[in-house]
Amino acid sequence: MQIIIIALLVLIILVLLKRELSRNFSEQTFLTIVNHTFRTPLTRIKWMADALKTDMPRKDELEIINNLDNSVNRLLELVDIVAGIKDIQNTSTYDLKAVSMREILEDALKKYSVLLHDKKISLKIPSLTSLPLLTVDTKKISFVINVIIENAILYAKEGGNINIEAELNNDKLTLKIEDNGIGLSRKDRKNLFERFYRGERAKKMNTDGMGLGLYASKEIIKRHSGQIYAISKGENLGTSFYIVLPRNK
Repeated sequence: MQIIIIALLVLIILVLLKRELSRNFSEQTFLTIVNHTFRTPLTRIKWMADALKTDMPRKDELEIINNLDNSVNRLLELVDIVAGIKDIQNTSTYDLKAVSMREILEDALKKYSVLLHDKKISLKIPSLTSLPLLTVDTKKISFVINVIIENAILYAKEGGNINIEAELNNDKLTLKIEDNGIGLSRKDRKNLFERFYRGERAKKMNTDGMGLGLYASKEIIKRHSGQIYAISKGENLGTSFYIVLPRNK
């Protein structure tokens, strides 16, 4: 019963957040609403989910709790990104340090392992031991990787494929995340990284999206002197996302 109540609270917060996003507030009012109205209850829900884990739940209950915890973490990430749009554009706020890209990718794949299993998606990944250290803001780059992998899973076909490749050049690391899902229309390709943009087919497949993840990802990668872009041959022909980041000197 507790799990159901918490899940309903998460759903209510998501609906309210989407409603607030649709209103015409001033930027400062908008950021205040997002930061104060949603962060506090989400933090409390996360605390309750963590408390439930200590009660030795059954295996099926633990899976639900873990999924709930991941959902709350995702919402908190979005709140952080929305409330921190100005910080994203201000490189002085970035906590840059040498980070293992292997660990960032492994954490992302672990986070979405249940979703991959549920959709029976085949995942092909590179030899992660060969990935270099990069000087990045760990939290922000993790957000970008999570956004791209989550989108690949959400919009991949049931029983489909996701292929992750890594290519090292002289001064760059290029990550390619390819799916065989709904692909991109001409309009999608033009507007994909715009704030609040969501394609019509994406809306039907995932009603919870807000159109902020890719916009924030582009801003983050730009501040790392990198590139992010997508290539698709068209609708229902899959999409390949490319993340290009400079290597350490």
